[in-house]
Amino acid sequence: MGDGEFRPLEGVRVVDFTRLLAGPYATMTLAELGADVIKVEQPGIGDETRHWGPPFVHGASAYFHAINRGKRSIALDLTNDAERETARALISTADVVVESFRPGVADRLGIGADALRAQFPRLVHASISGFSPHGPLAAEPGTAVTVEAESGLMHVTGYEGADPVRSGVAMVDIATGMSMINGVLAALLERERTGIGRRLEFSLFATALSSLGTVIAATSAGGPPSRPWGSAHPSIVPYRAFAASDGHAVLGATNDAMFARLVTALDLGETLGGGQWAGNRSRVEGRDELESILAARVASLPLDAVVERLRAARVLVARVRTPEQAARGPQAEALGLIEHDDGVSVARSALGTNGTTRLARAPALDADGPALRAELRRLPRP
Repeated sequence: MGDGEFRPLEGVRVVDFTRLLAGPYATMTLAELGADVIKVEQPGIGDETRHWGPPFVHGASAYFHAINRGKRSIALDLTNDAERETARALISTADVVVESFRPGVADRLGIGADALRAQFPRLVHASISGFSPHGPLAAEPGTAVTVEAESGLMHVTGYEGADPVRSGVAMVDIATGMSMINGVLAALLERERTGIGRRLEFSLFATALSSLGTVIAATSAGGPPSRPWGSAHPSIVPYRAFAASDGHAVLGATNDAMFARLVTALDLGETLGGGQWAGNRSRVEGRDELESILAARVASLPLDAVVERLRAARVLVARVRTPEQAARGPQAEALGLIEHDDGVSVARSALGTNGTTRLARAPALDADGPALRAELRRLPRP
């Protein structure tokens, strides 16, 4: 924040055949890093998230605008021979191609990774799917909710005894998009040394299962079977949300010294100050009793008092805010994470705090088609 605009991908062209969330989020972030991202969409319909509303703003859903800023749009019917040739001409100008077709579809359309990289060996080709093109689930439609279910992520989300709960936002998609960004950047760096691009594959399933690494390790090492913990933690107590008299606070003690400070800050020395609770293991084993005492004390205090006391004592604590409150809050403002476009608030990527470029509004369908077709017509014929 202060070293000038951060555009390391200036001059890099990305041709983007992805839709929905994971791929578009990744390519929007590449645009934020300075890449020229060209979004290829189906004529007349476009990316289906254009229609995921209400609310609708500037001719498309707010959802679409949130993850497709900074791109150019061209509509191509890839089942049409002439349009498919236009797509291949566009790919010939690209450094990176990203697609999220169902397994086998890109090959049938003549734009599969093998065919493209045989013709354009410097090309970095990245595909994104629900379950990967490999394995018994390869042909299954994979969205965040089905992947959360199949991977076990949904099993550990929510509260025990209640119905399974998906994540409040599609974090598996976002994390998969971030993995794709990392892979593309690494492949571009490798290409600088070797002169050769690389084929990359990313799946929501791989992301979700990887995110469960600590759970899988703990259970395989003899720990208790996995289960949902609500806002709590399986091996740290206290570490969850508690209700104050006028709101909720998340609080926790990640070590014994912090727990001692928590006890003092909340005037709980008589009940929780003894040696019985001094170690985390005893706190985990006595979770129900300890949390019952702590819950009663927090409930007797207003939220501001809980936060002020614990912050002063250097104990983990935070108000549970709505996304709207957080977006309007002073921390988001200090970091410049929220921009406003004609009344619509849009969040920059986390890279935005490092001086990445500010993105233009998401494009209308085929907004840049005429200009791109004219550019391609000027290319020398093979």
